Amino acid sequence: MFARRSIGEKMTIFQKMILVPVLSLLLYGCFITYSYFEHQRSSAQIQELRQDFVPVIELVNDNIYLFEKLQDAFKGAVFEQESRWVNDTIGFRRQINFNLRELNRHPNIVEKTNILNLNNYFNDYYKSAVRLAKSLTAEQPQWSSEDQLVVELEEHQSATTNQLKLMRQAVQMRFEQTLLRTQMRQRELLFWGGGISIASMILLIIITYTVSVTTQEDMLTIVERIKELAQGSTDFSKRIERTNRDELGYLVHWFNKLSDKLEADYLEVKEISITDKLTRLNNRNRTDQFLPTAMEEARKHNTHLVVVLIDIDHFKLVNDTHGHLAGDEVLQQFAQTLKQNAISSDYISRWGGEEFLLVWTNIEPINAAQKANQLRKKIAQLIIEPVGTVTASFGLAVLTDNDNAKSLIARADDNLYQAKERGRNRVIIDQEARLV
Repeated sequence: MFARRSIGEKMTIFQKMILVPVLSLLLYGCFITYSYFEHQRSSAQIQELRQDFVPVIELVNDNIYLFEKLQDAFKGAVFEQESRWVNDTIGFRRQINFNLRELNRHPNIVEKTNILNLNNYFNDYYKSAVRLAKSLTAEQPQWSSEDQLVVELEEHQSATTNQLKLMRQAVQMRFEQTLLRTQMRQRELLFWGGGISIASMILLIIITYTVSVTTQEDMLTIVERIKELAQGSTDFSKRIERTNRDELGYLVHWFNKLSDKLEADYLEVKEISITDKLTRLNNRNRTDQFLPTAMEEARKHNTHLVVVLIDIDHFKLVNDTHGHLAGDEVLQQFAQTLKQNAISSDYISRWGGEEFLLVWTNIEPINAAQKANQLRKKIAQLIIEPVGTVTASFGLAVLTDNDNAKSLIARADDNLYQAKERGRNRVIIDQEARLV
């Protein structure tokens, strides 16, 4: 069972590689969509600005123009000494007042305070201008009061003119500020769009580099393990840790499964190579590996080691009389008896044909002879169908300082030969070649 892993560890390499571009495109697509609607909104705002501000500016400019025409009409009345010019100004006044009322409909552009001030200044000017014009066009002008009217008129005219100019400036300034904010918003969108593009590219490079590095590391680990196995390493205990569930993770998983199978097959082959198929005892190859090591250990710890060669008596007669299947049964029952009468430190193997080899360690020679004789008696008591009873001859050799594996076995074989020569079903140990 694998532990629960993060989303990133469950993704394939392809998914990891494609994730950032997809997310970047998705993010950029969202940004483009948002920018498009923002652009549409900005364009609509600019259009609304034009629809709102242009009429207002036209009204303001029209008032300035009308006020200038109004002033000319009053001047004409004074210069021409005709009161009809005063009557002509009524139309200008009405139009200006109408324009002011229209401006009141745009409080978001023109402050009502400015309109109110302009209305007051203009009405004061108009009243003063009418009084002055009528006074100057009268049959008997009153010059003493006209000077005061001129002063008042100039004050109201100046205030009205200034207010008209301030209103036009305020409207233009507000228009420019609103337009500037809209343009700045568009520039911000362009800036963030560029920033998102750069960030996406940087993130793409980082993710791609990280995935490539980790993939390379995992791949090199797998290649190194495969190389070791290809070069003959029998250490199948090494497993590669599976860290992700991507393609490499699955490769690691099945590589470990392959290692398990190779290890099992290797152990099976190894077992077969050192095990006799019929008796399931150690075979001669295994004995050739074991005996020199056991001799070295005995010498190292200064203990006795005894090699026992056992041969089933008249085994050829068993095969000839009862057949080879019965002979195989005798060999299997014989091997089972050897295992049942052995201790954990005893080594048991089939040496070849009907011969068996035992290795007893840390045992005195006299005790080895007694143990062999007890084993011989138990074998003689064994009843094997359909053969009946069988006996065995034993040859024992005790390890000496001058022995090697070949000489030790040869001496045990000589003792076995003597046991057969002396009538079989007996134990012969070397040195004194004592009959037991």
